[in-house]
Amino acid sequence: MPIIDLPPELLRAISISWTIETNHGIAASPFSGHIQTQRGTLERWSFTMRLAKMTRREAQIAIGFFLRLEGNLNTFRMHDPAACKPLGRATGTPVLSAAAAAGDRQISTTGWTPSTPGILKAGDWIQIGHQLARITTDANSSATGTATLSIFPRIMLPLATATPLITHRPQGIFRYLSDLPSYELDASNQTTPYTTALTGSQEILTPELIA
Repeated sequence: MPIIDLPPELLRAISISWTIETNHGIAASPFSGHIQTQRGTLERWSFTMRLAKMTRREAQIAIGFFLRLEGNLNTFRMHDPAACKPLGRATGTPVLSAAAAAGDRQISTTGWTPSTPGILKAGDWIQIGHQLARITTDANSSATGTATLSIFPRIMLPLATATPLITHRPQGIFRYLSDLPSYELDASNQTTPYTTALTGSQEILTPELIA
């Protein structure tokens, strides 16, 4: 199935909320109150985004995008319109300095501007291959331009050494899993009569998806 790029008309957000999705389990003993936890395998981001009102021309671009998605059959790429660039300095040409395995929560990187405190900040988005992830702790670059990054969600697919890291407008792959795409027409507003909202959940990557 094709992965569709989100058109700019659908990135004019007036509000956006991101949710951490996991299936970790927790249970408390009714007798002792002791807590037991169990780590699940699901880790991903989901979002809900309300968009600025659109003209008819803009709305028809959005409608065409919805039709190409065929509901939740196809996936789409998008970045966070409220965080197009990181708060960290993010200078250099970063790449993986070692291969990353599926399930890794830390990645080794190189190519940053050397000896830079706050090369990335906690909460900054990055794109590694086709995966969108967020930095969980501040990272500094070493005198040789290396940095170890802690991320969420963990690595979904193995990544080779020298895989580039994208820090400006990093994108991920998403799918509609809850509210299906729709739009509304306000007949009393002739200039920007159309409104819509988007929801999506990060796709769990497979080799078949990105082939």
